[in-house]
Amino acid sequence: MAENKTSFVLYSDQRTLINLLSNEQAGILLKHIFAYVNDENPICEDQLITIAFEPIKQQFKRDLIKWERTKEGRSAAGKASAEARRINKIQQTSTNVNKAQQTSTNPTVNDNVNVNVNVNVIKDILNVRKVNFSESLKPFLEKYSKDMLNDFYLYWTEHGEKDKKMRFEKERSFGLSQRLATWNKNNFKPRQQNRIDNPHGLSLAQLENNRIAAINIQEAIKQKAKDKELDIQDELRRKQQNQ
Repeated sequence: MAENKTSFVLYSDQRTLINLLSNEQAGILLKHIFAYVNDENPICEDQLITIAFEPIKQQFKRDLIKWERTKEGRSAAGKASAEARRINKIQQTSTNVNKAQQTSTNPTVNDNVNVNVNVNVIKDILNVRKVNFSESLKPFLEKYSKDMLNDFYLYWTEHGEKDKKMRFEKERSFGLSQRLATWNKNNFKPRQQNRIDNPHGLSLAQLENNRIAAINIQEAIKQKAKDKELDIQDELRRKQQNQ
């Protein structure tokens, strides 16, 4: 588990896999899960438990990526907010330098100072615009999830080190409400039927992993039953031969 992350999520749809296990195997699986999230690199020799754990492990990895993105977004927003508080001072400094340049007898020195100050102003103004963009998303918290809005923010405020504009500012037109609706429709809004079959809004990959794991567990259970039946038959033959 990542540093400073002290919790994890188990999803109710994973119960389907766990119900295929015996109570003893389910208990071993639970211990295996806690060992895994505490970075103990557990090894399980029971094939059924290993199969049941695989989709859970993959979900842990996806949740960890989402958690790290959220943490990065909050950190970036906090830094941008701190930088925004400096913008008035920097802008005031830039104004004073411009005034000094007009009256100075050494324009070369003042030109260099002005260029340096203006570069800082551009960077700080970019951070301020990030904060403003983040603030513009707050009214949509009642309609969309925080995770979705955070992913939306991180994507559209991306920019290169030397860029003066963020991704959304490079668009010819950018209607926030419409963009959010499209983002939600394409990435986060399951179809009406899927709301019944997939109440947690899992991705197709997640659903497929769970389906395959369930099939593998059922096949392993059948094979184990066949092996047990063969062992019983062999034991009966040995008894008959001994008689």
